[in-house]
Amino acid sequence: MATGARVGRPVLLFLVPLWCASCAGLARNDQGVLQPQTVSGPCQVKKFFLLSLTSVPTEVTVGNTGQACTFTLLNPALQIALNAALVTGRPAHGQATATLITGRRQAEISYVPQPGYAGSDSFSITLEPNAVGVTFAVTMQPTPPPS
Repeated sequence: MATGARVGRPVLLFLVPLWCASCAGLARNDQGVLQPQTVSGPCQVKKFFLLSLTSVPTEVTVGNTGQACTFTLLNPALQIALNAALVTGRPAHGQATATLITGRRQAEISYVPQPGYAGSDSFSITLEPNAVGVTFAVTMQPTPPPS
């Protein structure tokens, strides 16, 4: 039995670096667990991990040009079915919407700042099932953020 234990240890030690290497690959994969999947409009959305947590914070920088900042959450290839995408914390200085798209496998979030406003705002969305929440801290600039 002692010999079998020795054989098992090198295998475990060999698998740990492979597991860690695959984790590093996830951090660079925009189509995997990193969010958002796509971003359009005069804005930047900081990448974040949307895992099985109850609330995930992230940051958005928006140029107040009158255009919407729109982004998608979840990769449709993950085969996750959503029941709802809800704006559960309304912004004070703009309008946020959340819609299910891609056969209920993605959520599209849109934020339009109040005309002429520059400063801070925030809003929250909740994805159902499982009530996974995302809180967006928004910073509005009078012009689009640098790319």
